[in-house]
Amino acid sequence: MKQTANIKSLTEIADLRSGFTFRGKIEEVADGNAHVVQIKDVRQLQDEKGSDLICSGDLPCIHWEGKDNAWIAPGTVLLPSRGGYFRSAVVSLDNAGLPVVASSQFILITPTSSLVIPEFLSWSLNRPRMQRYLGEIASQGSSIPMLSTATAKELKLEIPGLETQHRILRLNKLWEQEQQLTRALLKNREAMLQGMFQQLLNREE
Repeated sequence: MKQTANIKSLTEIADLRSGFTFRGKIEEVADGNAHVVQIKDVRQLQDEKGSDLICSGDLPCIHWEGKDNAWIAPGTVLLPSRGGYFRSAVVSLDNAGLPVVASSQFILITPTSSLVIPEFLSWSLNRPRMQRYLGEIASQGSSIPMLSTATAKELKLEIPGLETQHRILRLNKLWEQEQQLTRALLKNREAMLQGMFQQLLNREE
């Protein structure tokens, strides 16, 4: 990776810790007092919405009886740590909503510097080159790909000035919106074609 003055290790710009370790299966309920986030939730919402910014209200609920120090702080980046899926996300917390608890499937990365935007940090971790690197280091010495917090702390990221970060995020937002429109057009096209196919079949009856 190109070495510049902007290159920082994660431990220089953020606090890192593991998510909460649940005892037994996580039981999702409709009337819980907290939201829970697992890799399957992040992956599903990223696929559905085409964005790495996840709203807490879209997450399932649980009955939480633990301490509040397990809750996700605003601006925390969730980096999956096992299973071969390492696309990070930022959970947008609703001030009037329920707290969010992340499972131990994640490394929680909370920026400690005002010079880095959480969404930019997530974008940096999701760049293709970084994703390939995460896959490589996670597969070393284990049959199940896993990232440790210690390894994540040493990841090197290029952190430009805030103006550049904002510009990158604006461009990325436009790209996400373009992808969403393309998916919607393809879905509508598929529905139209299926209707035409059925009409043709009906004519043969």
